[in-house]
Amino acid sequence: MRKRTTLFFLAWVLILCVPAAWAAEKLEFGVGVRSGFSAIKKEETFHMHELIAYHTLPWDWRWDGGWVLDTFWEIHFGLLSAAGEDRVLLSTGPMVTLQTPWKRLSFMAAVRPAFLEDHLFGKENLGGEIQFTEEIGITVALTRYISIGYRFQHLSNANLYENNPGLDFHIVEVRCLLP
Repeated sequence: MRKRTTLFFLAWVLILCVPAAWAAEKLEFGVGVRSGFSAIKKEETFHMHELIAYHTLPWDWRWDGGWVLDTFWEIHFGLLSAAGEDRVLLSTGPMVTLQTPWKRLSFMAAVRPAFLEDHLFGKENLGGEIQFTEEIGITVALTRYISIGYRFQHLSNANLYENNPGLDFHIVEVRCLLP
């Protein structure tokens, strides 16, 4: 059952990501690394570590004064840890950024469905394998290609299962836009 669910999720990722990549007029790719910890104390303390791959989508909006709203597609390969146990966490979905006129500062928001390898961590039960993640954050561009950011992220199963404790995370990240 677990292999079938994983294969279904990976097929879904490919179906959604490949057409979006072909549609972009000026396609840019990037990678990143993120790490964070649970913001609110639960039965267990959680840590998250992720590798990110992302690309631009063809939609952006520009306003007078230098404000820019950009769209991206992200794929996250992560590890969720608590109670001495590590679980794979995969997620993919859209992200929007609002770049300020100062160019180095931007704000972001994202929503992604996620697949969690196992939902039991010691005394904490996250309900099931299907999860959803929402986040907001701020990014500072150090150079044209390197940025650092802070994210406040929520992970829950949206009441798909009986248990839905939800987790909130403080996350820092480093991103690199590929030349």
